Amino acid sequence: MYELTLEKYQGPLDKLLELVLDKKLEITEVSLAEVTADFLSYLEKLAEERADPSVIADFLVVASKLVLIKSKNLLPSLVLNEEEEEDVRLFETRLKIYAEFKNAQRLIKEKWNDYPQMAAREFLSTANVSFYPPKKVTGKDIYSALANIVGDFQKIMMPVKRIKIEIINLKEKIEEVLRKLTSSPVGLNSFNKGGGKSELVVIFLAILHLIKSQLVSVEQTSNFGDIRIAKKA
Repeated sequence: MYELTLEKYQGPLDKLLELVLDKKLEITEVSLAEVTADFLSYLEKLAEERADPSVIADFLVVASKLVLIKSKNLLPSLVLNEEEEEDVRLFETRLKIYAEFKNAQRLIKEKWNDYPQMAAREFLSTANVSFYPPKKVTGKDIYSALANIVGDFQKIMMPVKRIKIEIINLKEKIEEVLRKLTSSPVGLNSFNKGGGKSELVVIFLAILHLIKSQLVSVEQTSNFGDIRIAKKA
């Protein structure tokens, strides 16, 4: 009885190709129609063995095409539409291509078994790796050639951008704001003198932290006016 295992699993095209070749037939519509019953019988066994639903689904796709081909051969009066005719032709072509791949796979496997560790051409397999530069080539010529190769690579490679990251300590900025508020309240704009964007963001976070901690108070006397910051007693 056929046992479905991962190692012995045959896909639908494998099985179909096997059925055609067993009968020593060419891959044609007639031969595909002839093996339809055998293929459906195999599919029925898979269902009885409770094979993986995804496996059965793959076989059902192929089975549906075989039934269509079988119907066409049994019923000469059956006229397929253009899409169905194209589907049959593509299926037949697909199986022929698959057969060629299987044959190539077999040949490659045989070659690999004969020479499992050889990837070079046969007449170069025993040659020593060596470099024989022309007699007129100088070190300067080789350097120039390498420089050209590197230059070509640099043209197609993405340029490397260096980003300078400024690290600003939030705790230090909190202490700086408190020192500035020791003598009298100050405006928020007074902190915007010469610092970069990163520093302004950290100063703003420092002020928000002080407001949340109720260490400072803020006041704005007019719309869009400067915000006055004062240290709480």
